[in-house]
Amino acid sequence: MTKLAKYLKSSAGLVALIVGLLFLQAYCDLELPDYTSRIVNEGIQQSGIEDGVPEKMRTETAENLKLFLDEDAQKLVEEYYTQKDGAYVLKKISVQDREKLGAALEEAELVLGVLSQAGGEEAAAMMQGMAKMQAEGSADQSMAKMQAEKDAMQDMSALDMVKMMSAEQRMQTVGAIGEKFRKMPDTMTAQYAIQFVKQEYEALGVDLGEMQIRYLMKTGGAMLLLAMIAMLASVAVTFCSARVAAAVAHDLRNDVYRKVIGFTSEEFSHFSTASLITRSTNDIQQIQMFLAMGFRLILYSPILGLGGVLRVLKSDVSMSWIIGLAIVLIMLVIAVLFKVAMPRFTKLQTLIDRVNLVTREILSGIMVTRAFSAEKHEEERFEDANRSLMKTNLFVNRCMTFMMPIMMLIMNGVSVLIIYSGAHAIDGGTLQVGDMMAFIQYAMQIIMSF
Repeated sequence: MTKLAKYLKSSAGLVALIVGLLFLQAYCDLELPDYTSRIVNEGIQQSGIEDGVPEKMRTETAENLKLFLDEDAQKLVEEYYTQKDGAYVLKKISVQDREKLGAALEEAELVLGVLSQAGGEEAAAMMQGMAKMQAEGSADQSMAKMQAEKDAMQDMSALDMVKMMSAEQRMQTVGAIGEKFRKMPDTMTAQYAIQFVKQEYEALGVDLGEMQIRYLMKTGGAMLLLAMIAMLASVAVTFCSARVAAAVAHDLRNDVYRKVIGFTSEEFSHFSTASLITRSTNDIQQIQMFLAMGFRLILYSPILGLGGVLRVLKSDVSMSWIIGLAIVLIMLVIAVLFKVAMPRFTKLQTLIDRVNLVTREILSGIMVTRAFSAEKHEEERFEDANRSLMKTNLFVNRCMTFMMPIMMLIMNGVSVLIIYSGAHAIDGGTLQVGDMMAFIQYAMQIIMSF
């Protein structure tokens, strides 16, 4: 390989271009599963709502949310929203600011959602707990007075009761309710916040169907664009690889020819004419094919495989053991196949040399063969060399035909394991359907890379 590298120097620019295009193609291929996840999770399940940050909300809702926000979070709401036509409208903000705002609003939305749906009995129980705390702090407060307050508030909603609390009591209530939600998986809490935003949009009369279609069209269009870029990059890599391979083969043939021409008689006797012809034609042709396909396989596979592993580790580490198991199985299969087939691959070169040697001797000595009526003998000699080459080729190809069925078996087994494990995670609220689908696609990319 080091000797071959010097022949690539003349095409260094094209090689650099190929590497850049491969990274571009790998980026596009690795982005597609993520977009699939978004279409399923956000486009289909969430009606196009990406997170728990409402683009628009009623003034009443905004004021209620502020009841459960600390001073810093309230400042964020005032900074990122503008009041227009009796509603709070989100300004154009960066992705980082949106994430910060979402983290601040999420717990308040959960608490507000719980209190808004709480009935009279839950509200009464809440006030009973508050009364008990107040009684512990004020020993002289009469039980009759507390009971009277409880009866008076029996018909009030939990949210109305919270509004009557002091700021300190409200934050205690937020902490108590929020503590229950903190024990839940992040996926479930995010879904609660998104459901809150969805209900707010419905109250504002927003057409969720239109929002969903718009999101799906936007995300689907981005996927088509990425697929088109990946296709163009692949075509360009193939074209450039063919040019580089042809240039290297051209230089190799020239050097081999000059080297052979300068051989001494001793060197000529060391190499047979058939072997020299094979080295100048078939062997160089093999190198050319290796280079033409090598950029697409040898360079692209590690880029895609490593990128897929990094994406998997970022998405869901709990199922990464499945990919590890698949890789071990694939490496075992490849090791066994190459252990059996590699010696025959090496033998093929010798057999090709022999066929060339026999063919050259028969053709160059055909007049002598006819003179001694040795046609039958020469036919048998050629048939023997040809049959040996054919049997070895068949053996090698039969060994390699096992590769794809076994690979497909492993890939399908991995898909079943991911679906089985992912179904339990989805049921437990720690994984979404789209994330599981993206994980399957990443797993297939990693396995095919190996």
